[in-house]
Amino acid sequence: MKVRHITIATLLPLLASSPSPCSGFSSSTPNKPRKGQDFTAKVVEDVIVKDVKAKVKVRRNKQSTNTKPLNAREKSFSQRDPIISLNMNLDYLAKSGQEDAAMRCEEMLLRIEALHDDGYYEKSPDVVSYNSVINAYAHGRAARNSRSGRAKKLMKRMEEKGLKPNTITWNTLLRCMLKEIGEKEWKKSPEEKVKEAESILSDMEDSGLANTISYNTVISTISKSGLNDSAERAERWLQRMIELYEATQNDKIQPDTCSWNAVIHAYANVGKNSVGAPDRARRAAELIKQMERLYQSGENDNVKPDVVTYTAVVNAYSRAASQNRTCAVRAMEILEHMVELHEGGDKDVKPNKRTYTSVINAFARIGEPEIADDLLSKMKKIHEMGDDSLKPDTICYSSVLDAYARKGGEDCAFRAEELLREMEDLYNNGDNDVKPNAQTYRSVITALGKSKQPRAAEKAEQILEEMTYISSHGARDLAPNTIVYNAVIHAFAQSKSVSKAYRAELLLERMLEETEKGNLSIRPDTITFNSVINAAARSTFGDAIVRKEAFMIGLNAFRQVHTLDYCRPSSITYVSYLKLIANLVQGSDERDSMAERVFGISHSLGLVNDAVKFQLKKTCSHLVAHRILSSYDDDVKGKQ
Repeated sequence: MKVRHITIATLLPLLASSPSPCSGFSSSTPNKPRKGQDFTAKVVEDVIVKDVKAKVKVRRNKQSTNTKPLNAREKSFSQRDPIISLNMNLDYLAKSGQEDAAMRCEEMLLRIEALHDDGYYEKSPDVVSYNSVINAYAHGRAARNSRSGRAKKLMKRMEEKGLKPNTITWNTLLRCMLKEIGEKEWKKSPEEKVKEAESILSDMEDSGLANTISYNTVISTISKSGLNDSAERAERWLQRMIELYEATQNDKIQPDTCSWNAVIHAYANVGKNSVGAPDRARRAAELIKQMERLYQSGENDNVKPDVVTYTAVVNAYSRAASQNRTCAVRAMEILEHMVELHEGGDKDVKPNKRTYTSVINAFARIGEPEIADDLLSKMKKIHEMGDDSLKPDTICYSSVLDAYARKGGEDCAFRAEELLREMEDLYNNGDNDVKPNAQTYRSVITALGKSKQPRAAEKAEQILEEMTYISSHGARDLAPNTIVYNAVIHAFAQSKSVSKAYRAELLLERMLEETEKGNLSIRPDTITFNSVINAAARSTFGDAIVRKEAFMIGLNAFRQVHTLDYCRPSSITYVSYLKLIANLVQGSDERDSMAERVFGISHSLGLVNDAVKFQLKKTCSHLVAHRILSSYDDDVKGKQ
C-alpha cells in the first residue's frame, strides 16, 4: 500500500490549540468608601485591581499558544517518529490544566487514528498515546461525563485496536476514580465507586499488573470516601500489601510512606462528632509508631514518616478533642515531638502551618483559647526570625478567634477584637495573607454576643454593617449570611439594652426583605426566629410600654415561623415562647391559659421534650402545670 505523508508538525498545532479573538476590557469607578474606613477602602481597592488583573490575564492567555514548545532533543525524536511527536503533544496538553484538555486530547487521538486508517501514516497511536489521553481525564477538570467512564471507553477501544492496557493504563483509570470520589455526583454513592476500585485492583493482582501505586491509589480512594468503615477498610489493603511483599519480596508492591499516610488520613478524616473518634486517633498514632520501627530497624527504608504523616495524626487527635480533652494534649505532644526531630536534623518532619492550625483547633474545641493564642504567637516569632513557611495566615487567626468565640466572656471578646484589628492593620499594610474573611467576622461577633460587655451588641451590629458595605463594593466573599445575622441577633438577646427586642426585629425584617428580593444567603431560619423570640423574652427592663412592645415582637416572630414554607418551629421555639409568656404576661390566670394553649400546639407538632416540660413548670402555676403534664402523659400512653 502506498503511504501518503503529511507533515505532523503542521497538523498537531491546529489540533492542540483553538485560539480565539482578543477582546479588551473596561473598568468602572468604584463608589467612594466612607471616610476613616481604611480597611474597607483597601478591600474595595483590591477587588477592583483583582478584576482588572484577571481580565488582563485572560487577554494575554488568548494571545499565547496553549502548548509548550518542543526542545531540541524532543524535536529530533519527533522528526524520526510521528507517533512520538503525537505522544509528546498529548502529554503536554494533558498536563496543561485547560478545561477542555481531555476532550481535545481524545479528538487529536481519533483524528490521527483516522489518518492512519486512510493511509497517511504507517504507524497508529500506541498504548502510550491512549495512556496520555486517559491521564488527561485523570488530571483535568471534571468533564460532563464521568472521568472513569471516558477512560473505560478508551480502554475498550484500545482492545479493539489490538492494544493491551498495561499497569500505567489501569493505574490511570484508578486515578480517575480517585478524582471522582471527591466530586458532587459521587458523594451520594461512594460505596459503589470504592467497590469498583477494589475489584479493579483484585483483577490487577491476578494479572500481575498491580504495583505500589495501584494499592496507594485504591487506599486513597477508600480514605476519601467518607464511609463509616473507610479507615479499617484502607488498613486491610495496607496489611495485604505487607503480606504479599513479605511472601514475594517483590519490590514493585512494597508499601511506602504514601501507603501508610493514606491509611492514617482515613483515620484522621473521621468526623469530629463521630462515635469512636478518639479510638481512631489512637490507632493512627499506633500506625506512625509502626512506621518509625520499620524505618529505624532498616526493614523498610521507604516508610520514613514525614510532615504529612505526623500532621495527619495531629489532625486526627484535633478532630477527636471535642469528645476527649486528652486528645488536644496528645496533639500538642506530637507537635513538640516534630519540633524536637526537626531540631535534631530531620528536615522531613518540620511542622507546617497546617500542623499548628490543627493543634490550635484542638484547643479551641476544648475551650482553651489562651493556649491556641500562644501557638499563634509562637508562629509569629518564628516568622519574625526569618521562617516564612510559618507565617500566620487568615486560617490561623480565624482558628484562634473561633476559640475565643467558643469560650465567651468579656476578656475573650476584648482579645478577639484585638486580633481582628491586628489582621486589618496587617492587611492595610499590604499583607494579603491575613485578609479577614466571613468566618473571621462571625467569630468576633459571636465572642461579643457572649461577652455581656457594654454595647457589645452595638459593636456586633457595626461589624455586620461593615461587612455589608464592603461586599456591596465587590468583595462578595465578605457578604454576611444567615449565620452572621443570627449571631448579631443573639448578641442583642444577651445584651442589657432596653431596645433589644426592637433591634432584633429590625434585623429580622431586613432579612425577610432581602429574601423577597432573591437574596437567599440571608434567608431567616428557625434559629433566627428563636433568637428574636428570646430577645423579646429577655426584655424585662423598661416600662410597661417597652415590655408590651417586646411581647408583640415575640408573638409576631412566633406566628411567622409557623407560616413560612422554608423553616419550621423547633422545641427551642416553644421553650423561648414559654419564657416570653413567663416574663412578660402579668396575670397568672392569663399566663396559665396561654401556656396551656402553646403547650398543646407543641404537642400536636410532636415537639414536646424535657426542656419544653421544664419551662412549662416554670411558666404556669404548680397545679396547672401538673394537670397539663398529666394529661399529656396519659395521651402518650394511650397512643402507645
